[in-house]
Amino acid sequence: MKKGMQRLLLPLLMVIFFACKKDGTNNTGGGGTTPPVSNDLSKLEAYNFVLGTHAISKSYQFTSDNKLVEQAKRVREMGSNILKISMGPNSTDIYDITETTKSTTVLDLFTKNLPYRTALDMDFRYIFMWVHTLTGIDWKNGINATQEKTLYDEMYNFVSHLLTRYNNTGKTFLIGNWEGDWILLPSYDRTQTPSPTFVSNMVKWMQIRQKAIDDAKAASTATNVSVYHYIEANLVEKGMAGQVCVAESVLPNVNVDLVSYSSYEAIKDKTFAKTKSDLEAIFNYLETKLQPKAGLPFSRRVFIGEYGYQGNAANSASMLAQTSETKELMRISFELNLPFALHWQMYNNEYENGVSKQMSLINESGTKMPLYFTHQNFYIKMNNYLKAYKTTNGTYPSTEDYRKKALEVLATL
Repeated sequence: MKKGMQRLLLPLLMVIFFACKKDGTNNTGGGGTTPPVSNDLSKLEAYNFVLGTHAISKSYQFTSDNKLVEQAKRVREMGSNILKISMGPNSTDIYDITETTKSTTVLDLFTKNLPYRTALDMDFRYIFMWVHTLTGIDWKNGINATQEKTLYDEMYNFVSHLLTRYNNTGKTFLIGNWEGDWILLPSYDRTQTPSPTFVSNMVKWMQIRQKAIDDAKAASTATNVSVYHYIEANLVEKGMAGQVCVAESVLPNVNVDLVSYSSYEAIKDKTFAKTKSDLEAIFNYLETKLQPKAGLPFSRRVFIGEYGYQGNAANSASMLAQTSETKELMRISFELNLPFALHWQMYNNEYENGVSKQMSLINESGTKMPLYFTHQNFYIKMNNYLKAYKTTNGTYPSTEDYRKKALEVLATL
């Protein structure tokens, strides 16, 4: 080629090259390159990501925010649209909230203390709450007619307020209890049998809570906001052996919406296959204890309300095992088609003789642990998938399609 022609063509070629770079095309015949993957989690898609965590620690913090608000922010920054908190007699202590006048109902607790409202006002799609009465009534001692009305009114008024405040926000609130079998066994001795009186009193307590929630929903004109009630069990294997426990003796007598399983008894020191097999049997058993109930949006009414594995910071193999086992549990949750699986937890509160059990996503020194990034990378990839799917199809994927994609993503983490 002659030099003159080169001088004429070179600027033209450069224009074409940069134009191609700008619009993302290439000259390989493929019609364009794949757009870069976004890591932006500032806007989360309005979908159930299934995997979540807790914000129920008082052990440490790193900002001037209230402890609840700080943990909620960390959960959201990680990319989760699922939050789990505590609202009960001891939650002000957990979150270092000082009340000049002690709240006497859950609604009082919520309306008088800004941290609860701040956390719930954030753009979480699913909010789980341990809700225990602030009325001073101890159901273990029996519930008379006056106390029944007090407990009913407390829950009814709180749920009515949630429905009104969060009308048309798309939020789903899931109200439940902390590990029910430990409540039935104050000694925390799993070999003991709960008394028939305790069992019948717990049944009545749960029936009151469920009726109050159902009635508040029926009376509300709010739309695009949901509230459901769950009972949490943690010694389900006793029930499978025919022994007295929440699953065997309480669930069949309450028309509850959902059942949460605090799963530690079933997941420790087992292979993947054994963990999956045991959990599958447990959830199948729990479902046999549920009364039919229409109008629930989940494909299954059972979920993992709490799971986690301990680690030893001085033993790298232990920490690697923790990560591996957690990923396996995440996979099992999708393979069993559970609506939720909630990891324990964002900030650690588990110690033995002052030594951390390393169950946090962010540890005591502020370090983001490997499992933090496992969760975050999952959220990034699934949020991108949901965004692209909706752009292409005009709607979100089915639960089954989402589940299949989640399993593909987990295999890459």
